[in-house]
Amino acid sequence: MCRIYGHFGGEPVDRDVLRAVARAMHHGGPDDRTVHTADTWALGNNRLAVQGIEHGRQPFVLGDMTCVFNGEIYNHRELRAELVAAGHTFEGDCDGDVLLPLYERHGDAFVSRLEGMFAIAVVDRRAEPCLKLFNDHAGMKSLFYYLSADGRRLCFASELQALSRFPDFPDALDPLAIDRYLGGRAVWGPDTVHTKVRTMVPGTTLRFADGRLTLGRTPLSPADPEWPDAGPDLGAAAELLDVTLRHELTRMLDADVPVCVITSGGLDSSYTSAIAAGIVPDLASFNVAYRGDWPADERHFAEEAARHSGTRHHQVLLDPADFPALVDRFVRHLDQPNNAPHSLSTFALFEAIHEAGFKVALTGDGADELFGGYARFVKAARDDSATWHRGYQDTMAAIGTSTLQRLYTPAYRAHLAANGGLFGDRTGDELDRRVRSGELDKLETLLRYDQFERFPYYILRRVDHLSMAHSVEARIPFLQPSVMRLAHALPTALKVVGDTVKAPVSEAARRWVPRSVIDRPKQPFTLPIAAMIKPGEALHELIGDTLLAPGARYRDHVRQDVVHDLFRMQSENPGAHTAEVLWSLLMLETWLSARNLTP
Repeated sequence: MCRIYGHFGGEPVDRDVLRAVARAMHHGGPDDRTVHTADTWALGNNRLAVQGIEHGRQPFVLGDMTCVFNGEIYNHRELRAELVAAGHTFEGDCDGDVLLPLYERHGDAFVSRLEGMFAIAVVDRRAEPCLKLFNDHAGMKSLFYYLSADGRRLCFASELQALSRFPDFPDALDPLAIDRYLGGRAVWGPDTVHTKVRTMVPGTTLRFADGRLTLGRTPLSPADPEWPDAGPDLGAAAELLDVTLRHELTRMLDADVPVCVITSGGLDSSYTSAIAAGIVPDLASFNVAYRGDWPADERHFAEEAARHSGTRHHQVLLDPADFPALVDRFVRHLDQPNNAPHSLSTFALFEAIHEAGFKVALTGDGADELFGGYARFVKAARDDSATWHRGYQDTMAAIGTSTLQRLYTPAYRAHLAANGGLFGDRTGDELDRRVRSGELDKLETLLRYDQFERFPYYILRRVDHLSMAHSVEARIPFLQPSVMRLAHALPTALKVVGDTVKAPVSEAARRWVPRSVIDRPKQPFTLPIAAMIKPGEALHELIGDTLLAPGARYRDHVRQDVVHDLFRMQSENPGAHTAEVLWSLLMLETWLSARNLTP
């Protein structure tokens, strides 16, 4: 696991600049820092040493090819054996060793052989010198890039803040980004908060040579499961999922450093934690909760799952009085605004994991998006009205469109109208168009849209950046290619069975997880902000001081009189909707202030 950066084309970049780019991502790779420079290009790497520690220094070099990469290749042992049989030799046991030999043999298609999570940069000088960037099928590892003003040079980095250290970084903020954030809970790719900066979308192949940039996609190949003669049923689907996850977890628990699991108390993390505990003796598990008595407290479910699995459980307790300082710290590690309240918890949890001596943590993310675990999916899939997408788009938003119409200033509303309208309306209409195309059934269309359009930027960017802020690698079993292929091959009738959402996961987990965890009503892992944003609580005071300040940076786009009304309503009668609006605006204002930006 590492952070990577570089440039290709145009004039040479001073080494002091490259050092500044690397320093900005030191937290994500504190174990080693290397850079390879040439006249018109450079590839750099900050290393978090996890696999093949002794021989895993980057960049990797093979003939006229040079490579850096961020991530983990879980099938590297199988690939290594295949390459050895073909005559290739290796010094060590680093997973990145296989990348250039595979690229040499298979060209760009080599990424379809990789199972893991990755962002890869290759400079290939064998014919026309070029830079190639690749990322994994799910978009687990971030990569941002831009072209110089003359189009001759491309610069890239794992983190936007590091990329901004290049002297010609196009730092102009996109005024539409505020609406994209509030309408989507995060800034969805490939656009970013900066008008001329892009991010890699899942499964992208980028080639840059002589000022020409081309983009391609590496689709996830379909699965062809062997079902019973009568066809797929829930039992067969659950058994295949269980076998697949056990195989993936066996590989993902293979590391040269200590590995732990995150057990939130929900089904998915409890299930993967239980499987992992059967593979690794004395496995450590971690859960985060808040001091005091708060709604949606899952710590007792996490403790029960840990006892059942036999893990060595660690309970991380956060004091809400410390939240204002914690907000400022974690927002500085978010490259772009993200409204998820549990970002605060995620940041603190990974900090505790790091302090306990762990470099790798397994999470349960992704199962809901693959197997239909949210009620919003089911409700929308069963809604036959002509305007179903208008209601659904609000579930994807930090703030619904009707509230945004009231919240935005007249000038900003006019600007949005002249540029295609509200992001929420546009995404809702696009989703309706995809459903009407009939390529997949409605539920599967909703799931795929979430997996590739929303999930990478709302969930995965947060997991990646907040874990690496503390030099911890987050591994995600449900997002491995074999699990995603299985999910895509399952008919939706097996994903939601009656009132049971995510039915294959529930069924597969029964042999591993207590019934109390499986059968309890689903609740999101989140921060109880409705209860925490009320008079007398630290978050209430922070929001008042931040959002009602005369110099608030969001004021040219958001009406402060409406914010005053919302704050008064929340103070008098705390509620979930008003709390989420205020929290989302707090994240925006804090993010702008941390970067000294005014949109």
